[in-house]
Amino acid sequence: MLYPATTVCTDPSCPSHGRVLRLWEDPKRVTMFSLASGVFEGFAVATSCRKCRATYYPNYVVRGDVRQYYEGIPDYVQVADHTYIENALLEHFTMLSVLSWTSSTNTAHIYHESMSHLPSDARDIPRFQLRTEHTSDGFVLLALLRDAKDRGSVLEVPNSGDQQERFKDAMIARNRRIQFSGQPEYAHWCQKCHRRFDDDSGPHFVDCIVTDGISIGRPCCGVQNCREPLRTPQDHWCARHVHQAAFCVVDGCCYAHRQGFRTCDSHAAVEDHHVATGQALFTLRMRLQRAQVTHPTDAIEPDAPVEEDVDLDDTLDGPCPEKPVDGNRRVRARFGRRRTHNEQLIVRPCGIITARETFYGAETTPQVLDMLHKKHLIPGSMPRFVYYDNNCGLYKHCAATAGEDLHTRIGLPVDVFHWKCKHKKTDVECSFHCNPHMFPELLNGDRSWYFNSSRAEQTNVWFGGYHAIVREMGAVKYEFFLDEMILRKNELTRAKLEAEGWTPGYRDDIRFAGTNVSL
Repeated sequence: MLYPATTVCTDPSCPSHGRVLRLWEDPKRVTMFSLASGVFEGFAVATSCRKCRATYYPNYVVRGDVRQYYEGIPDYVQVADHTYIENALLEHFTMLSVLSWTSSTNTAHIYHESMSHLPSDARDIPRFQLRTEHTSDGFVLLALLRDAKDRGSVLEVPNSGDQQERFKDAMIARNRRIQFSGQPEYAHWCQKCHRRFDDDSGPHFVDCIVTDGISIGRPCCGVQNCREPLRTPQDHWCARHVHQAAFCVVDGCCYAHRQGFRTCDSHAAVEDHHVATGQALFTLRMRLQRAQVTHPTDAIEPDAPVEEDVDLDDTLDGPCPEKPVDGNRRVRARFGRRRTHNEQLIVRPCGIITARETFYGAETTPQVLDMLHKKHLIPGSMPRFVYYDNNCGLYKHCAATAGEDLHTRIGLPVDVFHWKCKHKKTDVECSFHCNPHMFPELLNGDRSWYFNSSRAEQTNVWFGGYHAIVREMGAVKYEFFLDEMILRKNELTRAKLEAEGWTPGYRDDIRFAGTNVSL
């Protein structure tokens, strides 16, 4: 039996405030999914107030068109009208996603196949089957309830409308809070990512971060660098650029496409070539492999599926025996959806992820510089060192930008691997300004490195596992899911640092000031 969290009216403005509620309807039969006991039937009781007409359910109270959840997290979370999932089971599903990249579909399937205690005929009854929408909505609701509990507030959502849209505004609000104020571990401190260093000026503390990007990608507007959300992930254009659908898909072409085709008369051969190659067996096999890849690398770019980009010479009959002096003119067309370019992470050398941002067009030094400034708005929060594999380019950009002095205030070393293998030693930026050997604060007494400068790439190995899960998500769910995965991963990392004796804590001067940062 599931009962409301209160037996009396809790509305201070109601004449019946504090009085016992009456039974609103007969107990409703529901299906309950648990971690230890499997699936079973139960009953949910609802009560109401005679005066204010508020209806109290086991998880929330409905006043007008507002659904207000009770404080804390209930033992059983309602994910559908007649379906409840145990809190412990939702936590288990979330940890499966964090540690083994398990999707909502697979968690439901695993649970269903694990119900060996049920008779075979009972497992085929629809109400005893855990569906993907149950696990997906349960994940979102549990994360929102945890967020409200941590902030000392209660979750309020509309009571009407589709379940898919009910939590959208609450998800957007949390996305913005994390975007502007950072992850809860934004002010993290530990002995693994901070150190005391003594030099001629006396003792002082130094810290560093590592930033790197990984291509995961979600559908976005076909206009490069447009950040407007799509109506659905299947759309090619946002509402502001939907008129682009009438034009030829070849880059730079301003003519309307032919009826029933995607290209104009001048570029008909490009579409013919695209259709022919799309039917080739090796192309279909490659397309399938890229769609199912779990850990994207630099060699596999999931944000540019093979069917989306066509790169052809003007002559389609075959390669020329000799290239012209001025080169061949290239024709590029995009028949599929554009995707965001990469996810840029800022990671502490201990493994704590402090920030994430989606880059749309490319991973450029101006975007990285802008991200560093936006994520460290609080005075004193900018780290002493920033590791980035293209710090030499970042240094040049800062030096050439009027009014920019970041390169004079912090060190911009390149991690040792990239500095040895991928940077010119003849450039003054690579050989001097971004040479990690030029910063004694980064070295131990035995000339070994104090900070792990490869932590961002190591983190990307884990983070890249979500490519297959998020590649078809909408913008709101995409941001919400990845932020929740980072939050949970940070909790595990912090527990590991505590167990290993690295004494993790928080910088109070940054932590409390961060609650007042906004745009």
